[in-house]
Amino acid sequence: MVQRLDNVTVFLDRDGTLNHDSGYIACPEEFELYPGAAAALARLNLAGARLILVTNQSGIGRGKLTVADLDDIHEKLRHQLELQGARLDGIYFCPHHPDDACVCRKPAVGMAERAIADLKVVTSSMYLIGDQSCDIEMAKRLKARSIFVTTGRDSAKTLQHLNAIGLRPQHVAPCLASAVDWIFHDAKSVHDGQSVTSSASLQDREQ
Repeated sequence: MVQRLDNVTVFLDRDGTLNHDSGYIACPEEFELYPGAAAALARLNLAGARLILVTNQSGIGRGKLTVADLDDIHEKLRHQLELQGARLDGIYFCPHHPDDACVCRKPAVGMAERAIADLKVVTSSMYLIGDQSCDIEMAKRLKARSIFVTTGRDSAKTLQHLNAIGLRPQHVAPCLASAVDWIFHDAKSVHDGQSVTSSASLQDREQ
């Protein structure tokens, strides 16, 4: 029997989580999904989970790309996902410069709050996968379960920083596919009434 995740929503960072982070990606030709990323998301789709992209894109505020450029990049993302039977239920982005003091740039929760309202998200079953400290802080503010993936730039240093400030993710995964494996495991533990903190998570926290 296929495990169902019908009430689960997974928020996803983009650069460093779904695709190679080369800096400010300004055109579709610079966008490259990680191997296995689309297949991992397709597993969540098949189980009934909602997938929502939340991405800081300050390159727009810095004048390095336009909203139209970003739309083209995300069209390529959708197409690459569709080729492997995956899809996103929503894409939300913050175009602002970090100095703009907006309410949507992560770790602020503006993007997620819009998605929650738009898609009527069940807030008791939320996860967030990301590779930056702002992703883990956002998850904490949302009361979502956080998974840190080590596929981004300077991930070891970022993880050390998170541990130093006491902002530890629920799980650390080497890639998106592994993060998805853990979501299935964690959701089953919650459904079965077991502890929501797996032994793997405890090991990650101690490292």
